[in-house]
Amino acid sequence: MLRKLMLSAGLALALSTPAFAADASHAAMAGMSHATVSGEGSGEVKSVDAAKRSVTIAHGPIVSLQWPGMTMPFAVAKDVDLSPAKPGAKVSFTVEKQADGSFAIVKLAAAK
Repeated sequence: MLRKLMLSAGLALALSTPAFAADASHAAMAGMSHATVSGEGSGEVKSVDAAKRSVTIAHGPIVSLQWPGMTMPFAVAKDVDLSPAKPGAKVSFTVEKQADGSFAIVKLAAAK
């Protein structure tokens, strides 16, 4: 009984050491995917707020994100040209999930 208690205490101490914790954490993260969550869509621009870098688009389904067609506002990344986004214009776009969980347009072009 005393031996089991000592083994348990030793294991608990080993697991709580920073070196072991770092190794365990690293091992757990090794199998995680760091893939970007993104989707491509197309639709009609309903409104543009250039000052806030926001575009509202009525888009069709975005299959890769499992989104149905809807009308929604999107933030637009700072390096994306807003010139194709005029109310009534047909556009194609790529959205990516941001660190805060929101989605932003990272590519925008006039629909072909």
